[in-house]
Amino acid sequence: MKIIITESQYKRIKHLLEQSVFDDEEYRNDDYGNESYGIQDKEGMVFKTDIGGMELKLTYSHKNQLDDNQEEYYCEVVFYGDEFFGVFVIDKRGYLIDVDFPSVISEVGEDVRLQNVLKDMGNEYYYQFEHWLDSEVIPSLMD
Repeated sequence: MKIIITESQYKRIKHLLEQSVFDDEEYRNDDYGNESYGIQDKEGMVFKTDIGGMELKLTYSHKNQLDDNQEEYYCEVVFYGDEFFGVFVIDKRGYLIDVDFPSVISEVGEDVRLQNVLKDMGNEYYYQFEHWLDSEVIPSLMD
């Protein structure tokens, strides 16, 4: 269906049309410059940070309610030439409880985990990762 409007009518509703264009997009960045796919569903949100001079990229997959007090957030992480798929657990207030990201490309029998890789680089890098989860990733996923 076509609707014909005058230029003066267009000028009056132009701001409404421009706002709705962004609402219909399937790709956008949040306040931290992180990529977000989809409007309502946060699945596929991408978060990036720099740890030890190397990029760490986290892609959110889904969450699982453990009980009334805890939720698991499943994510894929690419860091230091490796890929990790794992989980971080938060309590109902949004505080980080646990992190476990095993490597998906390590050899059978090897126990390579993101948290151990970061700690081997130096504990400050693991604490930087936890702080980044607490300050940027978790609040964005809880909104």
